[in-house]
Amino acid sequence: MWKTSLEMIGPGNRLYFGYFTNCDFVGKDVFMDAAIEFTPEKAWQAALANLQMDMSRAAFETWVKPACLEDFNDGTFVISCMNSYGRDWLADRLTSTLERFLCGVMNREIKVRFIVKDQDYDLGNSSDEDDEYSSEIDSDPVELDILYRSIRDSLLEPGRVVRLPVYFLRWLPYVQSQVIFVVMALWQEYYLASGGKVQKGNNKVSVRAEQVCQWAGISRAQFFRLLQPGSTLYWFARKNETDHEVDKRTGRAKKSSNKYVLLDTPLMPGDADDLKSFLLDHGIRESPVSALQAAVTADPKQILSYPTRLPPDNFETMQPRYLTVQEIVRDLVGRRLTPELATLADQLADRILAQGEFILVSWYFLKNWLPALGPDAAMLILILRNLCYFNDETGELRDEVWIEGGYEAIAQRLGIKNPRTVATWLPAKIDRGKRKDELTDRTDQEFARRQRIQDLLGLFVDRTDHRVNSSGSYAWKFKVQRVDPLTPQHEMIWRAASSLLADCEDQGILDELYSWVDEVNTDLNDWIETVKNGSKVVLRLSNSTNGCSETLTAILKDCFETLDLECKDCFETLLKTLKRFKDSQKEKDTSSTQDSSNLSADDPELQAVAVVTDSNGNWDLEKLLARADKKNRQILLNQEKDAQAFVSWVIHGASQASIQNPYSLAIAKLKENPETNAGGASERLAAYPPHQLAGLIEQELTFRSPSDRNWRMLFAQVKRDRVRLLADALGLRLDIQEESWMSS
Repeated sequence: MWKTSLEMIGPGNRLYFGYFTNCDFVGKDVFMDAAIEFTPEKAWQAALANLQMDMSRAAFETWVKPACLEDFNDGTFVISCMNSYGRDWLADRLTSTLERFLCGVMNREIKVRFIVKDQDYDLGNSSDEDDEYSSEIDSDPVELDILYRSIRDSLLEPGRVVRLPVYFLRWLPYVQSQVIFVVMALWQEYYLASGGKVQKGNNKVSVRAEQVCQWAGISRAQFFRLLQPGSTLYWFARKNETDHEVDKRTGRAKKSSNKYVLLDTPLMPGDADDLKSFLLDHGIRESPVSALQAAVTADPKQILSYPTRLPPDNFETMQPRYLTVQEIVRDLVGRRLTPELATLADQLADRILAQGEFILVSWYFLKNWLPALGPDAAMLILILRNLCYFNDETGELRDEVWIEGGYEAIAQRLGIKNPRTVATWLPAKIDRGKRKDELTDRTDQEFARRQRIQDLLGLFVDRTDHRVNSSGSYAWKFKVQRVDPLTPQHEMIWRAASSLLADCEDQGILDELYSWVDEVNTDLNDWIETVKNGSKVVLRLSNSTNGCSETLTAILKDCFETLDLECKDCFETLLKTLKRFKDSQKEKDTSSTQDSSNLSADDPELQAVAVVTDSNGNWDLEKLLARADKKNRQILLNQEKDAQAFVSWVIHGASQASIQNPYSLAIAKLKENPETNAGGASERLAAYPPHQLAGLIEQELTFRSPSDRNWRMLFAQVKRDRVRLLADALGLRLDIQEESWMSS
């Protein structure tokens, strides 16, 4: 419980209620006449305590607890997060929840903005040139959007990729797949956290271990085990000594976070030995220039062992160190490199390390398939994809590849000691005899695990042929799927979303569906509830169809019945996929927003209504219906003689808090009863000239309550966000600053 302190202050012994920040709950309505005052810091602490009670411990510890109050200015709480993922997670799920709570605590209109710590808000590490450049960009922004071809693409997001240097595949026999995926994850988090900004004085960024684990498909415990000194990960990254630093907010000394240094494409120890031998054989000590020129022009196969180089027997006892081509050349030459030698050494490094050659791995593959397949099977897919190619001269697509040496060769490439492990990933070509009729539970579980891996791997690769070489070894032929398939869960969501869109389009209610999707996605937590399904607790949507037409309600219920309630993010993924696809498909007409030939640019009243009025300033039904789908727009234009009935239903819908989308309500009502007004005050307000109605809305949003009787009958007790919804539904451009109605 929050501990309440009671003090006597000011004239008339007015009461002041405060609290201690180490408590957990804020009481409500203690005394109605009390003056309750909260500092922004205390209000934020109260909000955290409130969220901690409403959220699961894991979600709170992972996402909410690391966030902190960075600033409070003009009614806006600026909350800093460790990285962009935390910012997006909090912004998508908790913005409206926090704004409602803080508004009640602070007794004023509040907005919440989430930023990435030391990036979006604190620019103290940026140079003056960077600040000047950023100002130029901000003054002339360029908006970019993505147009997805299909629902499947909106799930896969094929443009989001991570680069895997091809040279890292040579490291696999030494460090195995899991380490390579962790290195990819560290680099990915570094690029995301740095945000493309040039840091002043250093290249340090802060990332969260949980995000690295998500990219690498491992647990937090596995990650920190790999970071122990002496592990194979130390060939790619190493820990710096932890020191102390000053907390920016409190000014107190605190232990700094763990610090690690990423090593840029280290040279493999075996390749380092081969390179030394080649340079010595070509007389680098006698003629460094000639030896380096020979190495630069030589085929890499003349220097290194291909396709793989197995590690020496003593590799596990070797001390990890950062090896580079430049360092090897300098050691062999025995002196600091001249500009000519340095240039040749850099060219040789580009040649040996295949600089600029990458395998592009999708975010989808790392976040969805890597945990399901495991690091070794996932890496096999990447190796096979790397062997595929497209010949732009002949148009030949090679998606079938041969692997010489069979299971043994695959195991060597992946650093797997037992080739039989690879055999369990693929269906057996030869039936080796009958199994026992009765198997132990452990054996059954192992067979089920193998079958699951075979089924999942079979979505990416298919072993189509084999041959026996003269040496008696097998070679396997694989057909490779070069594009990521959807996971089984996402396949189900894709089918549900596709059917939902098709059914709504057939019924002419696609716009209503899109409006519903927008409404639900604004605060998904308010629409999801937990229910018991037998012995399990599952999620489902609750109260999701309030305000929807009967047709849409029936279609949504049919869709929900096809989903798996036990999938933890099934509903969330479906709704976010629909919204992402909808936002990418929506065509925004920015060519003209007003009839400039008939309106005065200096008349703010006319500017406010020009988007949806004709040249005489009257409602234009065709413009009002610009957002409706083609079928509904044509129906209403054919049956309605003017826009008054449509406007009246929009006004009625906005005045009722239970109606989610007034725009869709107006369409549905008029389709059922053509040319029928909403009646009462709604009908009378719809009869006002558009600029007069816009003026009433502006007065309400700027806290100047209109005296108009009809307006007060409908909107006297209505929240201002519903008034803003009315303006948006009617397409009115208000002549007020956005901040003026959110703050004060």
